[in-house]
Amino acid sequence: MRKLIATSVLASGVLVAAGLAAPALAAGEKYFVTVDTVGMCSVILDKPGTALSAGKTSIGAAAGYDTMDAAKTALAEIKDEKCEGVVVG
Repeated sequence: MRKLIATSVLASGVLVAAGLAAPALAAGEKYFVTVDTVGMCSVILDKPGTALSAGKTSIGAAAGYDTMDAAKTALAEIKDEKCEGVVVG
């Protein structure tokens, strides 16, 4: 019985540790406000110039934004002067 309890406590500890690590991984994500080659702006979760964002240039903060909401706010402020349209996705 003690062995079963010890195993359950250990397993619970591992699950808790894994749950605590997940937000830490997400904390490293950055959102970028970009414009593509035809003038369409968007917020992406990838650094401009990488394979997933080919053809896009950053028009917001060069270091990116910590949250999607912050990036969307920045896009709303600059879209009229820098974008032909906005891609929502």
